[in-house]
Amino acid sequence: MAGSSVSVNYNVRPCKSIERRMMCEMLSRLTPFDRISEYRYIGMGAKYFVDFSMLHKEFGMEKMYSMEICSDENNTNRFNFNKPFNCIEMLFGNAGDILKSSRLKWDNIKNIIWLDYDGGITSTQLQDVETCVGKVESGSVVFVSFNSDLGTCFKKSSPEEKMEIYCNRIDNEFLTKRIVPKDVSKGRIDATTNKMFDMIIKNKVLERNSTIKGEENKYNYHQLLYFKYKDSVAEMITMGWIIYKKVDEEKYEKCGFSELEFFNDTDQPYDITVPNFTYKELTVLNRNMPDAKYPIKEAQFLSEEEINAYKKIYRYYPTTFETAVVL
Repeated sequence: MAGSSVSVNYNVRPCKSIERRMMCEMLSRLTPFDRISEYRYIGMGAKYFVDFSMLHKEFGMEKMYSMEICSDENNTNRFNFNKPFNCIEMLFGNAGDILKSSRLKWDNIKNIIWLDYDGGITSTQLQDVETCVGKVESGSVVFVSFNSDLGTCFKKSSPEEKMEIYCNRIDNEFLTKRIVPKDVSKGRIDATTNKMFDMIIKNKVLERNSTIKGEENKYNYHQLLYFKYKDSVAEMITMGWIIYKKVDEEKYEKCGFSELEFFNDTDQPYDITVPNFTYKELTVLNRNMPDAKYPIKEAQFLSEEEINAYKKIYRYYPTTFETAVVL
């Protein structure tokens, strides 16, 4: 959250841009719960505020808060200077502390929250998601993003050592007590990470429901997406859930989230990584969409894998740098 704005230009990451566009399409389906302009957005804008600009322009959202762990006066001035709209309020400090503090009121407002971290998975991310799930109103959505790379030391370690590194990062014995070395292997670690978040959310929902009278007023949750992609910065993971009361089950069904091709309630991520194409190649690819078949006559050098990867995301692929969003 803190250092990413220095090292990462969020405007020029095509996979991140695709992710944002997919998330916007998913959020556009929340209308059975409320007008999206009435939702509050809580995010981590860095100094580029790309997601804030997109949500404000797309949906007219005006209740917006950006959390930044920054105490230096020059940096706080820079964040405030770069805010694209005056409806964005800066909240400086640790995200976990902010989410638990009185600076944010939670009653009678639906939230879209994106906890967009630049580091690898830690107990902090799990705790922050848990805090949000324990506070949001019915119809709210919580996303979390983080780097899936656990570092060179993890990669070079034995299976037993990998398990120890992973469990130390999670730092929650209740969640990790049943983890075995094969759970953190290359083919299983994504499912294990997904399970960690699912367990923390499930337990928080059960805890919340224990104090609620009337079955219809108790809460439920559903995973909406699980993305994985690799761009010029790192290999990233994003997960998202909707939290709603059982009385609102019909509203959830009317949203039609499962109709979206990238809807994902499984423990295996949906890969939105795409090859780098030239503008000339993109022109040919777009002319053959939506049902492009391999080989493409005008560009037979494009592999079947490249064509299929682009076919999944072509509607969301940026044609220009995202800087157009923030001007």
